[in-house]
Amino acid sequence: MPTFSNCPPSDERAYALPLARTPANGKLRGIITTNDLVGCATHWFGGRTVPCEDTECKACLEGVPWRWHSYVAAILSNTRLHVLLEFTAQATESLINYRTAHGTLRGCLIDCHRHRNRHNGRVIVATDTADLEIVKLPPEPNVIKALSIIWNLPAPQMDATELCREHPRITFTKPNGKTNTKKEKSNGKQRLAEKNRPDEAAASKHNVHGHKPGD
Repeated sequence: MPTFSNCPPSDERAYALPLARTPANGKLRGIITTNDLVGCATHWFGGRTVPCEDTECKACLEGVPWRWHSYVAAILSNTRLHVLLEFTAQATESLINYRTAHGTLRGCLIDCHRHRNRHNGRVIVATDTADLEIVKLPPEPNVIKALSIIWNLPAPQMDATELCREHPRITFTKPNGKTNTKKEKSNGKQRLAEKNRPDEAAASKHNVHGHKPGD
């Protein structure tokens, strides 16, 4: 007989909160669930935002400029999804002002939009206080741990194996004993992309009757 339960088992991947940013058109509304923000210097490197790693930072060695970002966890108003939110130093000022006035960010209502609805427009953050007697917030997540998973960095209480981009790759062991890593998924996507290359598909089409592509 199976063992039934009314809640899922504890899983370290629960900290792998998705990262959300203010859209170009529209607004992002939510309630912050963390007591404080966490920030660090970052680079736009390799097509994504990565943390600056001091003296051994590859992006710094290649002359890529850095800028500071802050991160908080929040429940989105429209989907009730628990996410990480990213803000520039300028947008963070509104959060710092709220923290100074209330002593915490938890329960802060945020309403974010981009100036002139431009894709890279400055994010403007309006703050208010949520009624926590009506809205029940989940426990405060560990933002550093969630960022460590996103950035593929070692995280506390997690196994770190395989070196990838000069950092240990975080892996999770499935019940059947197999290890699931991001590397396996990326390899699968690469094989699928190679299989469906337009040039190869065209070559196969021309070679159906034994002719060369140039014939």
